[in-house]
Amino acid sequence: MKDQKAIASPSGVPREPRSGLQTKEKILLAAIEEFCEHGYAGTSTTRIMSAAGCNIRMLYHYFDSKDGVYLAALTRVYQDVRSCEASTNFWSLPPREGIIALTQFTFDYMLKNPSFPRMIINENLNKGRASVNIAEAIRSASKPLISRLDDLIAQGHASGEFRNRPDALQLYLTILGLSFIHITNKFTLTTTFGIDVASEAFLMKRRSYVTQAVLGSLYIDIP
Repeated sequence: MKDQKAIASPSGVPREPRSGLQTKEKILLAAIEEFCEHGYAGTSTTRIMSAAGCNIRMLYHYFDSKDGVYLAALTRVYQDVRSCEASTNFWSLPPREGIIALTQFTFDYMLKNPSFPRMIINENLNKGRASVNIAEAIRSASKPLISRLDDLIAQGHASGEFRNRPDALQLYLTILGLSFIHITNKFTLTTTFGIDVASEAFLMKRRSYVTQAVLGSLYIDIP
């Protein structure tokens, strides 16, 4: 059955019928799983469409090509994390509480949404070739995060609560890195140290340590 034609919105701009949007979303979600599992090179558009329960022509209708659906998948994982960050209230908290909330949000998000770190790893293995096509959108979405974090740091430093005033980007990269490694290196870390880094006990301890480490960089003199 062919998709319904787009229906005109009140503004006169055509909009996709609900069935078309649902089909497009199914393809996109299936593609994210496929790219996470197999990387760009190993991904099969046939498997994507099989998982989505759609005809292959639908992929080309909505995304033009494998490159097109990959770019859409990469854009989606970036949009999701930025959207979730924007919907939180940690920017309105007192500085210390705000930094804790951001840190723990990032830790929890990476754990609950492994498609983000997996897609980012794959894109780096691909030398960031697709990211350049959405670079402006990524930067625009990320700029408010760093600006708001800088405001929290500045407030805490001005009040005397924070001894240090680290660069906001550097602090965020620290938060991101500490929230990331036990996910991206899960299997090798488990083998190396003989501990299940995916266990609830380990993750609770790790979350607490990451929070303490981030706060420590604000309170302890660093040469």
